[in-house]
Amino acid sequence: MKGCYLEKWLLVGSVLYALFSSNLCVAQVVGDTTLPTAERSLVTGNPNFQIDGGATRGGNLFHSFQSFSVPTGGSAYFNNAADVQNIFSRVTGGSISNIDGVIRANGTANLFLLNPNGILFGAGASLNIGGSFVASTANSINFADNFQYSATNPQTTPLLTVSVPIGLQLGTNPGAIVVQGNGYDLSIPVPIFLPLIRGTSSTGLQVPAGRTLALIGGDIELIGGTLTAEQGRIELGSVRDGQVSLDGGFALSYPGVQTFGDIRLSQQALADASGSGLIQVQGNQVSLVDGSLLLIQNQEAQAGGSITVNAAQSLEVSGTSSDGRIYGGLDSQSMGVGSGADIAVSTRQLAVRDGATIVARSYSSARTGNVTTQASDSVQVIGVSSINPSLVSNIATAAFSSGDAGDVTVSTQELTILITGTIGSATFGRGRGGDVTVNALDSIKLAGQSILFTQSTIQANSLGAGDAGRVTVNTSRLVIQDGGAVTTSTGGTGSAGSLTINASESVEVSGRPPVPSLPSYVGSSAVIASDILKQTFRLPPTPSGFSGNVTINTQRLSVTDGATVEVSNQGVGNGGTLTINANSIFLDSRGAITAATASGEGGDIDLNVRDVLLLRNNSQITTSAAGTGNGGNIRINTSSLVAVPNENSDISADSVNARSGNVTINTSGLFGIEFRDRNTPLSDITATGASSELSGTVQINVQDVDPARGLAQLPTDVVDASGAIATGCRNVRDSSFVVTGRGGLPPNPEQQLDDDAEWLDRRRLTVAQQTNPGTDGSQQHSEGRLDTPHSAHHPPLIEATGWELAPTGQVILTASVPNVTSSNRWGQPVNCNGS
Repeated sequence: MKGCYLEKWLLVGSVLYALFSSNLCVAQVVGDTTLPTAERSLVTGNPNFQIDGGATRGGNLFHSFQSFSVPTGGSAYFNNAADVQNIFSRVTGGSISNIDGVIRANGTANLFLLNPNGILFGAGASLNIGGSFVASTANSINFADNFQYSATNPQTTPLLTVSVPIGLQLGTNPGAIVVQGNGYDLSIPVPIFLPLIRGTSSTGLQVPAGRTLALIGGDIELIGGTLTAEQGRIELGSVRDGQVSLDGGFALSYPGVQTFGDIRLSQQALADASGSGLIQVQGNQVSLVDGSLLLIQNQEAQAGGSITVNAAQSLEVSGTSSDGRIYGGLDSQSMGVGSGADIAVSTRQLAVRDGATIVARSYSSARTGNVTTQASDSVQVIGVSSINPSLVSNIATAAFSSGDAGDVTVSTQELTILITGTIGSATFGRGRGGDVTVNALDSIKLAGQSILFTQSTIQANSLGAGDAGRVTVNTSRLVIQDGGAVTTSTGGTGSAGSLTINASESVEVSGRPPVPSLPSYVGSSAVIASDILKQTFRLPPTPSGFSGNVTINTQRLSVTDGATVEVSNQGVGNGGTLTINANSIFLDSRGAITAATASGEGGDIDLNVRDVLLLRNNSQITTSAAGTGNGGNIRINTSSLVAVPNENSDISADSVNARSGNVTINTSGLFGIEFRDRNTPLSDITATGASSELSGTVQINVQDVDPARGLAQLPTDVVDASGAIATGCRNVRDSSFVVTGRGGLPPNPEQQLDDDAEWLDRRRLTVAQQTNPGTDGSQQHSEGRLDTPHSAHHPPLIEATGWELAPTGQVILTASVPNVTSSNRWGQPVNCNGS
C-alpha cells in the first residue's frame, strides 16, 4: 500500500508511539477524485482546514479524501448545510489519519470518519460537533439499500444513497485506533470511599449530551486518552474481520464477527458516559491498567444505563491512579434520583488485581446497579494497590445513603480470591445491602490477608441501619485457607443476612494467619466495629442487629488449625441458627463449630451427618451465652460420633449468667466422648448454666442399644464340650468342627482361637498302602485315594471329638483324648456304644 502505513499495533504504548512517529505523513487534509467532479470535497486553508462541497443525498453528505490529518493546534471544519443529518467521510489513500487538532461540523450532524489504515488521536485532539462521532478503520459503511461506501474500493462515479447506515464492514487485520492524552481529570475527597469529583476540563474526545462516541477498528488503545459522552453512548469495538451492525440509535452489535481484536486502556485513560449513559466494550483481550476507568456517574432523575464488557478471551482490570486514591476498573455511581447503571461482564477469564474494582455504588436514595460477571473459565480477585494498600481488589456493590445496594452475581468454573480480594455487597446507611451469589462449577479458593490484616472474603455486610444482603455459594469444592472468610455481618442496627453454602463435594476451612483474631472463617456475625468506622458512619458502641442463619450442604466438611464455622453476636441481638448437612464432618487442631452471643439469645447448632462426626485435638462444638441471654441448643444426628478421650475435644451448650442450652445426640455409635457435669481435660459433653438449676439437659440416644445396660457380660471360661457338642458316630460324609468365640470382646489369653473363623478341614486324604496276597502267593501292592473318583475302596473317616495344642502351637484334632496332663486339651472321647 502506498504512502504512510500504520504498523501492527503493539500494546506497549511507548513502542506504539515510536511506530506512529516514524510513519506519519505531513498533517494535511486533501480531497480525492472519486466523487463526481461537481461534488468533490473542496479543502482550503492550512493548518485550519475548511471542507466544503461533497455529495449530498437527502440528509446524507458524502466526502472523500486522499489524506486526512490535522496538525497540533489546527482544525478540520466541515462546512455542511444545517439540514445535513449525517456526514460520511472516507480516506482512500494509504496514509493513517493523525489528528492532533479540532474536528468541527455545523448543526447536529453525525460525523463518520473512515480510514482502513489507522487513526491516531493525539493529546491535542478534540471534537466540536453537534451529533454523534464514529471513527472506524472499516473498509466500508453499509447502508440499508445494500449500498457500500467503501474506502478500499471507491467507485469513480458512485451511486450514493439517501438510505441510513446499518453497519461497518471490516477487512482482514484492519488498522488500529489510538487515543493519546494526559489521563483523566478526576479527584476524590477524604475519605476515599466518597464519590468521584469529575473535572471540568474539555480535553479528549467529547460529544454532546445524549450522543454516541464510537471507535470501531482493529486493535484499540487509549494511552491516557479520555472519551466523554454524557447521557449518551460510548462504543469501543475491536474486530479482526467481519461486519458490525449499527442500529438507528448507534447501538452496535457483532453477530457477523468471528474474530475480535484487543482493547487496552492505560495511564489513567477514561471512558465516561455519566448520567443515563451506556458504555459497551467488545474485544478479544480487554485490559484496563494504571487506574484506567469505565465510568458512569448518574446525577439525573432518569435511570442509569449500563457498562457492558464482552471479551472473547479475557478481561483484566488492575491498578489505581498514580496517587493511589482512585480505583481503576469499572465504576457505576448513583448520586441522584435515578438508579445507577448496571455492570455486566462476559468473558472466559476475568482478573481483578492490584486494587482495581468492578463496583456499583449509591450515594443517594437511588438503588445502585447490579453487578453481573460471567467467566466461563476462571475469575481471579487478587491483591491490594501497591501504592495504597487500603484499596483492595473487589467485585462489589455498596450503598452509602438511603438507597439499596444492587446484587452481585459471579459465575465461573474456578474462582480464586487471594490477598484481601473481595466479592461482596455492603450498606453503610439506611438502604438494604445487595444479595451476593457465587456460582463456581469446579472450585472456589479464598486465602491470605494484606499487610493491613484484612481478609480475602465473599461477604455481605451492614455498617448502618439497613440489613445486610444474603450470600449464596454454589460449587463443587470450597477451600478457605490462611485467613480467608465467607461471611455475612452487621456492625450497626441492621441485621446480618443469611449465608448458604452448597458444595457438592467438600468444604475445607483451615489455617490461622499471623493475626490470631482473624482465623479462616465461615459464618454470620454481629461485630463491634473499629473506632474509626464508628466515627465515620456514626455507629452505636455495640451492634443491635441480629446475626443471620448459616446453612452448609456438602459431602465432607473439615474445620482445622484454628478455623471456625459459627454464628455469633457481640452486641445485644440474638444469634442465628447454624445448620450443617453433610456425609462427614472432621474437626481437628482447635477447629470449631460455634454459636455465641454476648447478650442476646444464643444461636442453635443443628448437625445432620450421615456417616461420621470426628473430633480431634481440642476441637469444639459449642453454644455459649456470656450475658443474660440463654445458651443455644445443639442437635446432632449422626451414624457415629467419635473423639479421642484425652484430647479435650468438647461438645458444650453453656451459659455464663443464664440458662444453658440443651444437647441432643442421636447416633448409632458414641466413642471417646461422654457426658460430664463440668468441663474436664478429657473430651466432654456438657450443658452448664449459671447454676445447677439453670443447666440444660444432655440427651444421648444410641439407636438399638440401651446405654444404661452397658456391655453384655459374656463368659470367659470354656464350657464342657460334652454338654455343648452332640456326640456321634463316624460317618463317611464330610464333617466339620467349629469353635465359636465371644464375638467382638477382646481375646482372652486362655482362649485357643483368636478370631471367629470356622475350622473346616477340606484337605485331600490319602489311604495307606494295603498288601493283598496274590494268586501265586506273591505280595501285590495297591494304593487307593479318596480324591480318585474311580477308587473302589472308601476307608472310613473318624469324627474328631477333641483337640490339643502341640508345643509348636499347632492345633491337632483328636478322636480320643490323649493321656496327657496339659491344660491345652479339650474334649472327651465319644462312646458310640452308649456306655
